[in-house]
Amino acid sequence: MLTFVIPQEFKSEYISMDEIEIIIREVAGKDSSVLCREVTSIGDTMDVLRSKWVPEILTAIICGNTRFTDIQAAVHGLSDKVLADRLRQMTEDKLLDKTECYGYPPRVEYRLTEHGKRLYAIIYRMTEWGQEHRGLMIK
Repeated sequence: MLTFVIPQEFKSEYISMDEIEIIIREVAGKDSSVLCREVTSIGDTMDVLRSKWVPEILTAIICGNTRFTDIQAAVHGLSDKVLADRLRQMTEDKLLDKTECYGYPPRVEYRLTEHGKRLYAIIYRMTEWGQEHRGLMIK
């Protein structure tokens, strides 16, 4: 089972209550048309994350599994067809760069783009929140 790892360049402290209060005041002062556009952006983000296996694939690649077979071995339960579809979609969504390495045998490697790294940082923050939430619900 994969665990979510965060590269050192993404690490930061969990958001403080003071920062949350600042965000709430900022949002409360916005025009409704601006808020509608921001909610649409949240939906766009959730559409990418809603695709099954995206967080697991990103985690596998961050952990150094850059080839198709390595990714598949790292993400248990993922079929060839679904992995191929997700890698294609994630490349189209500009989350991954696909590099064809010529030679014998030819191979393909995937790397996170800067855009993909920013999404992974969001996923990691969601992991932190989810762990906190689960702890509150278990108490």
